[in-house]
Amino acid sequence: MDLFSHSWLPFIYQYGFGVLIFGGGLFAVFKAYGGQQFWNEYKIWIQILVWGFIYVTSIHLLMTVSALNDFPQLYFVILLMYVFNVMLLTRKLS
Repeated sequence: MDLFSHSWLPFIYQYGFGVLIFGGGLFAVFKAYGGQQFWNEYKIWIQILVWGFIYVTSIHLLMTVSALNDFPQLYFVILLMYVFNVMLLTRKLS
């Protein structure tokens, strides 16, 4: 059974092209609206977008590792990441 082509290859494909499209989109927006001015005005939203991409990628990575290695304890790490993320985002709102 070849686990690479059924688990890691789709992961690399999905997030490899995802980071290219995401980065290309951010690059296009920066070029269209003036880099430094756009960054100063929308800094927090750009950081949230980048953090969201990293967060979703890391959850998918941990779930793939947990499923392939029969290590369900990693789901607790995912739960802790979720709690940390909620605390981080709600701290900024209040």
